[in-house]
Parts: sequence; structure tokens; C-alpha cells
Amino acid sequence: MFGWLIRLIVSLLDMLRETLAPVSGESAGKFLDWLSWRISGTHKIQRISSSYKGLDKMRRIEECLVNSNHQELQNFRNYTNVSELSAAIINAKEIVPSKDPEFIARIDTTFHPMCEINKLTKEATTLKRTAYDTDNEEHEMMLLSLWNSLKPDRELEDRISDDWGDIGFQGMDPATDFRGMGILGLQNLHYLAKYKKTGAQLLLASNHPNYGFSLAITSINLTAVLMQMLESGLLRNHFYYKCCHGGSRCLTIKDLHEAYCSILSDFVKFYQDRKPATIMEFNSHKAAYTELLKEKLLSNSPVLEAVE
Repeated sequence: MFGWLIRLIVSLLDMLRETLAPVSGESAGKFLDWLSWRISGTHKIQRISSSYKGLDKMRRIEECLVNSNHQELQNFRNYTNVSELSAAIINAKEIVPSKDPEFIARIDTTFHPMCEINKLTKEATTLKRTAYDTDNEEHEMMLLSLWNSLKPDRELEDRISDDWGDIGFQGMDPATDFRGMGILGLQNLHYLAKYKKTGAQLLLASNHPNYGFSLAITSINLTAVLMQMLESGLLRNHFYYKCCHGGSRCLTIKDLHEAYCSILSDFVKFYQDRKPATIMEFNSHKAAYTELLKEKLLSNSPVLEAVE
């Protein structure tokens, strides 16, 4: 009979929490969450699940988990299985499934995107930590394929060669340049060169007489920016948007390569538009671009534009 009144009061309390949060501090927010729970019998994460959609919903759920008193929920990025994550939440919050069957029915759609991003992050981190191995035939074949994709009309003189400098590596053996980003640095650049027209365009842009840059080294630098955004959580917004707004339900390493292509292409345009006096200004421009990228990923339109 009084269900509508309880929902109204709890809704007003949630609105009050959001309004006061920036000035009242964490303790006041937790008190209002506790009061809402006592009145309604539902936890904040249950109410978010039913009241919000898309990117806004995922951002609020992450904030709720990060601020949880339960360590296993604070570590939600370790979960790659929806059943395990939802079980941890249900157990920690002591949610009785029979009292909120609608929440239980929404579990898969609510937490699937989160687990997909967690899996992608773990895969990318593994690739980053996997060193380039000159004895690994797959690594060597990918490196040669990179050359053939960027220089289709010119045969590589030798595996160890000054030729590598023509596509932006620092020395005669490009394997040494992948130390920071591991095999992920090679996979990103190889994907760009083999599958994107933009690869050839960026190589041409790298030879600009006044605002040129080393394509391979710049690529590895932007792979580092990509991983910084992924590991800090900012890139999650881009992937949440893709998962929740008509994009693919599942994420693969290809999705990360696509994000890398977008970031590298965008950075090159940013860099050359700023007309650097010398290549020595590269790091300062990269830092400025990184800040702009952070702002975009924190905005309500965090999707990185696809490149051809």
C-alpha cells in the first residue's frame, strides 16, 4: 500500500546524496545510503540497476563498488565471470534473490560489460608484459609482415638493417624498441599497418619536412598512453559505451587495436596541427594530448572515432 511512498522517499534520498556528495564527504553519503537501505530494503546497487541505463548506469555501479566497505567488491576489476561477480555482490550485500527477482533477472545485462572489459584488460596486460622474442617465429613473422604492409614495394635488405629507420624505429633491430610495451606494441602497429588505410597515411605524414616524427616510436608511445588509459579505468568508458549503446556484446583484442588506431591517428593530427618547432617538443605535446584524451573519456561522449 505504501510502496509508492517508500520509493519516493528513497528516490529523494538518492537525489539528496548526489547533491550533497561533493561537499558533505563520504561519511554523509554512506549514512544516506544506509538510511535508504533501511527504508526500502534495497541496496544502492540494486536501485542503480533498475533506475539507470547505458554508460550512466555502468559509471554509477563502478563508483558504488569502489566505495564499498567490502574488499572483494572494491576489487571488482579482478572478476571476468558474471556469475562470480554477481555472487560476490549478492553475498556481500546479503541480497535475498526472492525479494528482488527483477535485479536477479538483470544480472547478466548489468555485469556482462564489466566482466568483458576486465577480461580485455587482463589480456592486454599480459601482452604488454610479454617480451619480444627473436627466437619466436610468430613474433618474427609479424615483424616482417609489418614491413611488407608499410613498404609493399620495397624488399627488406636484411632482418638487422638500417632500413627499419624508414618506418620509424630507432636502431637496426626493432626488437629492442618493443621493450616497454612488449608484444602489444608490435601487435598494435601491425594491425594498423595491415588493416587500416590510415597506416600508409601516417607513414607519409611522418615524413613531413617540418613536422615529421618517427612512426614506430610514436606508435609505441601511444600504445603506452592507451594502456595508461585502460589501466587507470578511463578507457572503460569508451568500451562501456560500445557495449551498452548498440555495439558488440563481447570485446576482443581487436577492439583494443581499434582504440589504439583512433588514438594514434588523433594524436598525429593534434601534433602536426600544433606545428612543433623541433622533434624535441614531442613529449610536451604528447602530455598535452593525453590530458585532452582524459577529458574526452570522462565526458558523456567517450567513444573514440573509428579510422579506416
